[in-house]
This record gives sequence, C-alpha cells and structure tokens, in this order.
Amino acid sequence: MIKALLGILVSILAVTFLRAVMGLLVKGAKEALQPEETATTAGRSAAPESGTRLRKCGACGTFAPETRMLRHSTREADVFYCSKECEKQAKA
Repeated sequence: MIKALLGILVSILAVTFLRAVMGLLVKGAKEALQPEETATTAGRSAAPESGTRLRKCGACGTFAPETRMLRHSTREADVFYCSKECEKQAKA
C-alpha cells in the first residue's frame, strides 16, 4: 500500500517537473523565433518611455514619443519626423 502511494507521489512530482521544463523550452523557442526588432524604425525601442511627450510627425501626422522622433529645428519651431523617409518627403 505504501509502495503504491509512494509511486503515485513520485509520478506526480515527475509530471510536474517535466511540465515546468517543457514550459521553459517552449517559451525559449518562442522568444528565439520572434524578430528582434518590432519597432517600425530600426534601432529604436517599440515601447515608449513613461513621461515622454507625444509629438506629431510633420509629414505623415503620426504621433510618437518625442524620444523616438527625429528633430529638425527651424527659426519658427522644432519640427518632428517619425522616420528618415518622412523627413525626406517633407523636405522634397
């Protein structure tokens, strides 16, 4: 009787351990298969930092955190662009 209970307990512990290991392996595989950059602009973070101001792109009108925008200073004001393509489009 005690042998049977001990066998069941060991089986439960083994299944629990194997599920945890498999979960870690699946999570690691998912992270490895995801693209490294999810931001639309290369080299910039996809998540905005807290406390940053949103600025409107001078070319396409997209709002993005100021820290991710490209700044172009003029005599009147600073103009912000969300990408180099928008900056080129506005200057053309």
